[in-house]
Amino acid sequence: MRKPDYYEVLGVDRGASQEEIKKAYRKLARQYHPDVNKDDPEAEEKFKLINEAYQVLSDPESRALYDRFGHDAPSSSVSDPFETVEGLFQMFFGGGVSTSPRGAVDGADRRVDITLTLEEVLHGVEREIEVERLRLCPRCRGQGAEPGTMPERCPECHGSGRVRFTQTTILGTITRVVPCQRCHGEGEIIRTPCRECHGERRVLRRDRLPLTIPPGVEEDTVFVMRGEGDSGLRGGSNGNLYVVVHLAPHPRFKRQGNDLVTQLNLSFPQLVLGDEIEIETLDGKYTLEVPELTEPNSELVIEGLGLPDSRTGKRGNLRVRLGLKMPKKLTDAQRNLLRQYAEASGIRLKKYADTEPAGFFEQLKRTLKREE
Repeated sequence: MRKPDYYEVLGVDRGASQEEIKKAYRKLARQYHPDVNKDDPEAEEKFKLINEAYQVLSDPESRALYDRFGHDAPSSSVSDPFETVEGLFQMFFGGGVSTSPRGAVDGADRRVDITLTLEEVLHGVEREIEVERLRLCPRCRGQGAEPGTMPERCPECHGSGRVRFTQTTILGTITRVVPCQRCHGEGEIIRTPCRECHGERRVLRRDRLPLTIPPGVEEDTVFVMRGEGDSGLRGGSNGNLYVVVHLAPHPRFKRQGNDLVTQLNLSFPQLVLGDEIEIETLDGKYTLEVPELTEPNSELVIEGLGLPDSRTGKRGNLRVRLGLKMPKKLTDAQRNLLRQYAEASGIRLKKYADTEPAGFFEQLKRTLKREE
């Protein structure tokens, strides 16, 4: 009896992505798992066929061979030289050479981006980093098999995870080594997959990890949390977690190195006569002395009220850029006083060339008349 098409077994199209194949496999594996269907004698065979289909279609090389040759794809018809070596050792020494499955696989790295306020940059902060990562299954401890069972050595590749096949072409005989279709290159067959990881050996978890962020960190600073990425397999190293820092925009301050820059707009009298202005800093309120005859677009520097250097701890400066705050409208009294100021400064305004500014008593008379 000919085996059913592996794509039909998993219920996916022939052009399905690897992610779609994995998703279909997990759904069917849960549905037909022997522990869930104890009263259905056909469930176990269906489950085995689902695993077999997934092992072939989830590996690009095995899938390519299957797409080309179907169930007649080359397998281990050509003996593996490792099998011969093992046989010789068993014959003469009664033992064997371990033809272990695929070597150690290191876990992948993970990345998390976090955003800090300038206040957190100033003082430093303790953060809990939330990360989604693949960790060894706690139920089977990374074996992939349900507790109480063990993965079996693949009889097709004898645990090597690979098979050789020979193909005759017009160019001659070609020998290739490809992953074993039966065990998906693992060297092992899991008859009873773990109920939690479904034979994947790892599970996707969302964890929270503590991280101490010192004062003075800059945009795009990267903290490396070693071993906190995905778990490795078969003795492989865990991946790392990379935490990338970003700075949130601040309503009053912009960062330039370790300096902070803020904009402060003052009226014309404040700039000309000078003033004392109370401003907000990251350290609280501060009284800023504006000198007399301060020009617009000038800058006042307050030392030591910037951000700390991440290496030395020395703080930068707060730079206050001063602008001219224009009134939205003028009263007659304000307009007349400005004309007098212009006249006293030797500035002739053509708009008012044919009129004279009212004196103080004239202004007072007009004000009293309006109030009547």
